[in-house]
Amino acid sequence: MMSRFDIFSAAKEPFADRAESSAFLRAARDRFGVLNLSYWFLGASSEIPDRMSWFSTYDESYMARYLRDVTPLRDRAFQLCFRHLLPLDWAEVRRADATVESIHAVAEGYGIGRHGISIPIREPGVGDAMFSVNFECDDGTWTALRAGLVNDVHLFAHYYHLRMKTVIAQQDTSAEFDLSPREREVLQWAAEGKTAWETARLLKVSESAVTLYTSNAMHKLRAKTKTQAVAIGVRSGLLN
Repeated sequence: MMSRFDIFSAAKEPFADRAESSAFLRAARDRFGVLNLSYWFLGASSEIPDRMSWFSTYDESYMARYLRDVTPLRDRAFQLCFRHLLPLDWAEVRRADATVESIHAVAEGYGIGRHGISIPIREPGVGDAMFSVNFECDDGTWTALRAGLVNDVHLFAHYYHLRMKTVIAQQDTSAEFDLSPREREVLQWAAEGKTAWETARLLKVSESAVTLYTSNAMHKLRAKTKTQAVAIGVRSGLLN
């Protein structure tokens, strides 16, 4: 069971930077006695998230793999979570969508526990956030622990979100996305209405190379389509 955490005094001041917010999350994990804590912020739109942040105590190798292979745009858990006003049990998410089960199976390989709850935080005009707590135990123990976790973490999640606002506002999205010169070029030409074939002629490369650069840019920008990648690039100042 989690020990009490003085969230009111801890949340009086906004975080100064990413390092402070990450350190605070690790300290909260240890004080609560849970396996992991995780906070996502998805910008003003969950469909075209021009500002996306992830702070968690998960294994960094898993975080890199998730951002490469899945992202919130392809993770049904986010859609299911934001349909709720109350915390969502991960077991319910797995039952609702088989793809989530496969994502969780990969996560378990990185030492992430099977059980958890995710708390949706909706702020119209600002963005959507999701705060999760992760626990490792058998199913019977989880049933007994869940109610206490929900009560303690629900309020903490909202106070953590309040402290995160300054960090999110100061975030340099162009540095985070880190597109290569070629990836920027193909998106720039796409923004000007050029097809992959036309872009290949302009850059004097093969059309398959243009397709590859576009795909890489989409992964880095966490976009589902080329159009979304262009929109994120423009909003983030990556494209002219």
